[in-house]
Amino acid sequence: MFKLTIFFSLFCFSLKAQNYTFNTKNDSVFYTDMVNEFYTSIGTPMCFDGTLKIHPTSKMGQYLIEVLDTVTRLNGKLNITSYVDNPDGSREKIFIDKFSFNIKKSPKRDLYIGDAVPSEKLDTSNLSLAIRSNQAWPAPIFNITEISIILDKKEIVTLKSAHLTQTVIRKIKRLPSGAEIRISVAYQDLLFRRRRISGVYYL
Repeated sequence: MFKLTIFFSLFCFSLKAQNYTFNTKNDSVFYTDMVNEFYTSIGTPMCFDGTLKIHPTSKMGQYLIEVLDTVTRLNGKLNITSYVDNPDGSREKIFIDKFSFNIKKSPKRDLYIGDAVPSEKLDTSNLSLAIRSNQAWPAPIFNITEISIILDKKEIVTLKSAHLTQTVIRKIKRLPSGAEIRISVAYQDLLFRRRRISGVYYL
């Protein structure tokens, strides 16, 4: 009876006061090909249907979520578990909530130089680098670790940096109108997985 009372009270708390966020939204969506962020105010998320890999973080209630590459389904099930302490001193894992989530493909990402995407003309007053899509959401976090740039099919420069140096910026600004600039960057996601993206731009 004691265990049943605890289970019932936790389950009711979950339904009425639980706060879940998916990439800081309450839309119950995880995206493929990106690291999702999931928050739960109580309990621990677990997935038994083979759709997700769950990574705990150092922040209470915050988890990083991968949709597995083999998944072709459009939805899955997430369980929220917790522990209760029994009168005999033992601990028991219980399920306090279970709900469905949707799976969507993440938007195509491009390497932006300022506001320019590949094949577009550069504005040399803004040569900052960023990896993003043309949609405001979702907004995955990437850290650029290396830049390789070919200036007008002649000079190759490699930088262990997330930004172009002032020397490289000056070289770009000296190039003639119509010059081609090829850039390839290595970057990491929140799980430190290394990837690469590239583009061709013009002056």
